[in-house]
Amino acid sequence: MLRNRPLLFLGCALIAVSVILYFTLHVSAAPEQALSPGEKSLGIAVLGMIFGIPMVVTGAAGVLLLAFSALRAAYRRLFSN
Repeated sequence: MLRNRPLLFLGCALIAVSVILYFTLHVSAAPEQALSPGEKSLGIAVLGMIFGIPMVVTGAAGVLLLAFSALRAAYRRLFSN
């Protein structure tokens, strides 16, 4: 099924990468936050930039690809001869 729909597969893959980055951010930030509870830490900010920005970009790209794939499928279904 996914082999015939490359946009759907790519969108799901990008969302999976975003989920992996999200969990990696939480796992790596927990020990850093434990070192200085209640304080703002430069290490947390750096981890947020390293994992947070690619997480948002890949998640948004995945959702856009899934939306485009759904719109394309609806267009083909409604306007096919």
